[in-house]
Formats: sequence, C-alpha cells, structure tokens
Amino acid sequence: MNLRPVWLLIALMVFAPLSGCLSFSDDSGGSGDSSMDWVDPVTEIEDGNHSHNDLLAHRLATPNAKLIDYHNLNCDGNVKPPADLDNVAGRPCFDEFKNVGPTPGDNSEIAIEGNFLDDCEIYGDGTGGCYAYVSSYNQFEILDISKPNEIRLLSTYYAEIARMIDIKVTSDNNWVLVNHELTNSELDPIPNDDDANSGANRLDLIYVGDKTSPIKVAEWDNPPAGFHNQDLHVYCDWTPVNPTALWQDDCHLFLFGADPYPEMVEGSSGTFYKGTQVFYALIDFQGLNPTNNDDQQNASREIIRWGGYTPEPQTTCGGSIFNHDNVFFIHPITKQKMLAVSYWGAGLRFVDVSEPPQIADPLGISWPPETGRWLGCATDDSGWYGPEGGGHANMAPEVWLDANDGNDNIHYAVPQDNLICSGISEYDPVETWPEQCGIGPSDATYGVNWRHYTYIAPEYGSNANHTGYIWTIDTTDPAQPFLVSKWKLPGESTLPDGTPHPHHYIPGGYIYSPHNGDTGLNGHVYWTHYHAGVWITDHGHIWDELVWENGYPEPERGFQAISELAPSHTLGYYLPAGPVWIDDPTNALGYDMADCWAACMIPFDWGLQYDPRGFVFISEMVSGVYVVQFDEDYDSRFDYPPLWKAEASDE
Repeated sequence: MNLRPVWLLIALMVFAPLSGCLSFSDDSGGSGDSSMDWVDPVTEIEDGNHSHNDLLAHRLATPNAKLIDYHNLNCDGNVKPPADLDNVAGRPCFDEFKNVGPTPGDNSEIAIEGNFLDDCEIYGDGTGGCYAYVSSYNQFEILDISKPNEIRLLSTYYAEIARMIDIKVTSDNNWVLVNHELTNSELDPIPNDDDANSGANRLDLIYVGDKTSPIKVAEWDNPPAGFHNQDLHVYCDWTPVNPTALWQDDCHLFLFGADPYPEMVEGSSGTFYKGTQVFYALIDFQGLNPTNNDDQQNASREIIRWGGYTPEPQTTCGGSIFNHDNVFFIHPITKQKMLAVSYWGAGLRFVDVSEPPQIADPLGISWPPETGRWLGCATDDSGWYGPEGGGHANMAPEVWLDANDGNDNIHYAVPQDNLICSGISEYDPVETWPEQCGIGPSDATYGVNWRHYTYIAPEYGSNANHTGYIWTIDTTDPAQPFLVSKWKLPGESTLPDGTPHPHHYIPGGYIYSPHNGDTGLNGHVYWTHYHAGVWITDHGHIWDELVWENGYPEPERGFQAISELAPSHTLGYYLPAGPVWIDDPTNALGYDMADCWAACMIPFDWGLQYDPRGFVFISEMVSGVYVVQFDEDYDSRFDYPPLWKAEASDE
C-alpha cells in the first residue's frame, strides 16, 4: 500500500490522541488490514476535546485515500439567481468562481453518467462526455467531470420554492429527474402544471441536453408530501400497440417515484395509490423544443400514472411498509429491468419493470410484479422464503425488527452493475483471470463463481447501541436472494457514563448512520456514513471466503447451506473537511456552519458516486463536491493526479 503525502501523516499523528488507534476486526464479518493501525474517526461524545462542527479537527483519512479535486459549487458569485430569471430555466456558471466564496451549501444527492471507460471522449456526433448532477435543496448543479482532477461547474438550476434532495439522470445525459419533498402539505395538487412554484411536493423533469441551460419540461405534483427518492429510464425496446401520442413510436421515458406515505389518499380524489409509483412521460424526443412553453408543446409533456407496487402485508414480518429509496438497474444475467426498493422493515424488494403494460395500471393491480425479496425473517410458510428456505437469516420477526441490533430500517439498496469473481470482473483482461473464474459466467464448471451482489443498509436518526449493518445479499438469481456477508463501522466506543461499548452508536442527528452508497467494478463498495465520512470495503472475495456446511457451494440452498458468513474487508475511509490547500476554508469560502439541516456538524456526507476510472465523487452537505481516489482503485490508463499540489506550492 503506497504512503500518502506528508501532510496527511502529520494530520493522523496530530488527531490520533483524540480518537485512539485500532485495527479493524470484529465479529460482524468485517475485517481490515491488521498490519496497520488506523485512526478511528468516530467520536460519539461532544465535549471540550471534540466539537462536531470543528472542521479542521475532522481532516482525517486512511493513508490510501487521496484528494484529487474539490468544488464548492459557487456558480457566479451569487448563491441564487437574479429575481428576474425564469424559474423554469437554469443559468450558466463560470470557472473563475470555483473555490471562492460564497459557498451555497445544502448539497444532498449526486448522480453521474458518461462514457467513463472511453475516458469521457466526445464522439463525432457530439455525444459522450461525463457529467455530475448535485441536488442542493433550492437548486441542482451540473458539472463536467471528464477530467477528475479539474472538475468544472457548467450551470445551476434554481427554484424558489423547492426541497430537491434527490436527483437522477438518464444514461444519455439528456434527462434529469429531481424531487421536491414536503415543505407545505396544504398545497393543492396541480398535475402537469408548468408553474415552477406550484408546490414543493412534486417531481420535475428537466431537459439537460444543453449542460449550460437546463430547462424544465414537465412536472407531477404528489400531495401530501411528494417523493423522497426517484429514478428514470429511457425504454427503446418497448412499443405501445396503441400509442397515446403520434410521436410515441421510438423511445419512451418512464419515471419511478418512491412515496414515503404509501396507501395514503392522493389529494382529495379518494383513490389509494401504492408506495412505488411508475409514470409514463409522453415526451416528444424528436420534436420537443424545451424553450417553447405554448400549449402545443405542453401537449407533448403529459405525465401519466402507469403502475404501482407495495409489498403484501403478510410478507413483512410485521415491519413498517415505508418506501424510502429505489434504484433502477438492469440485472446482468436475467437482463430484467428492475427496481431495487428499500422498504424499511419490509426489507429489500426487487420489482420487475421490464415490460410496461399496454394499458395503464395506475393502482398497481398487476404491474409491476415482485421478483424477489430479502428480510432477515421468514416471510412465507414454505419455499424460498419459508422457515426452511434460504431467503432469510433465520431471525425471528422481533429480532429482524430490532434496530438496536443493527437491523430493520432498510433505507438504501445498491446493486452491482456487473458480475464479479474472486476480485475481478469481465472488464479485467482475460489473462489476469484466476483459474476458478474459467472462461467467464458461461463456463460449465466455473460459471457458478461469477456472482451478483446487492448491498443494503439501514438509516437511524438515533440508536443507543449500533450504527447498523451493510448487508451483502447474493442476487445472482434475483428470485432467490440470500445473505452472504455483513459489515458495520469498525471500532468500539465509550458511553456517556464512561463505560466501554462494543459498537459505535448514534446519539442523535443521524450522526454515524449509513446513508447512500455505490459499487466499483471488482467488488469494492463505497458508503457515506454522514459525520463518519466515506468508507470503502472489499466484497470481491466473498464467494471464496464463505464457509459452506458441506464443504462446497450450494447456492440453491442459500443461507441454510452456509455455516459461516464471509467477511467484508475494510479498506479505508475519507472525511471531507474542506480543501487542504486552504488553511481556513470555513471563512475563506464562506461555509454556513449554522446550517442545521446538516445537524450542525461538518462533515455531513449525504451521497457519493463511483467513477469506473477509479474515482469517488462525494457530496458533502455544507462544503460541496470532493473527488477522492483510493490506492486500490488506481488505474494507470486514467492517470489524473491532483493539480492542487502545484497550486499550493506556488503560494
């Protein structure tokens, strides 16, 4: 493992007395490199020795983590646009305002898309390139991340009445979907209205073909609270028999909303809708002029409710049906288009959205169907989810629903994009594949060793005993998922009365809870833990390290065939705490340290995304976006060393 620059080693030595040193090994299945002692960044008790909003006291990272670039998301020197700017349009940004005050703050989710493995090349037809999108309460930002060591803010989209806390983008980088979650529950429903200030409980569909000028083209209002999370996908392999509109004969845009209040009355209609809601956006891809808001254009911007899903109550072990987040993905084996949905006590749900029905099913009577699920307890009388089946962890319902043990509250799910085998993927050169990986997933003997995993985690506002597990679920067959590993924040803690405690815990304010994550190509997983920073774990060798009851893999028996779960190996962490080349970024960049949406602490890491070239993009709520690389992710084909060292040396 390569050593970091001297400044970090000094920081580790300075702050080590505040936190203590440890090697990461525990009984949760998690482990780390026991040959080196790491500073534990988690300090539960705020006192005279530690303040959670002392930025510089949190400049902590493991020696394998390197800051590549940073942007405070200052667009043009103003935290909001001029009053006369149309609220359905964004404004361009300028490079000279990068990393000067003021810092807008209020950042939450981040999404990235692009042709990363072609190094973000712009093709002859104008397509290509790599971009990041950051939701920031009243606005969202678009960044060019083609050069990870020189990221550029291109534009920002602002809405006066808003609460944008989640953002998703289509793979072609043309369509962004943002949510506005509850700020005023008394707003009347105005579906498809084009007034940007019609409410803060809706989905907004934004055209971002021109990255310097995002334009809102459609919206869906969803009283009483809006959606907490959403996703979207362009279908070019589905053809409606009776197109709703003449132009709907090529590609079709579907939206997926996660309603935190399922089964509630929708407005005053008296109709009950399900928690996972699917919408068909009748966008005229060829003829749409986003800048034209006349009635004819609005006719091509209609959004129609097309389907819905909620778990059957008898499959929940009595847990809460609280639809928190959903993630769209295409399963690499079955090729199903699926949603991985986190349903709190009702666990992980896989919902098949491959083939939208020809006729809208707004109440979700039959579409979309559930493909599989995972909870710690049995959810059926027999079969895969029954007491003898492999699709649970042999927990009694009351154990599964005990948050104090790190269970329940499933908040986010991250499916792998690809299969992995013994720490490699199909993106690695064939000559580097180990023998047990054969010729790939189709190998008659070794194909079983190519696995697909989905990682799920809870969220706790407070927890007196635990911070929660990251559960690794084998989803090679999405209809028969089973548990193979689990991991928690490593280390021990001290309770307020001074007694030692075997886990870290959450005194309040979500402080160390898992939140959102992403996956790498070869089994690396990245997760934000709010004030505990970003953690990287290695799951690439899980299949090799499982201990099977009969001495050989029996995936057809699932959890029941496993006598010992595999470890998830801790590789490192990084706490974003301002750009290290600025001595006092809080004042120099104008951080809003009184912003208690971030629970009055910094860092407070909400979201992250992994760039397959080997970089992690982190959204920290107060200070902005960080680009970090771990040594284990370095790829010599994509060599983007930090440029800020040269800048610092010139000062």
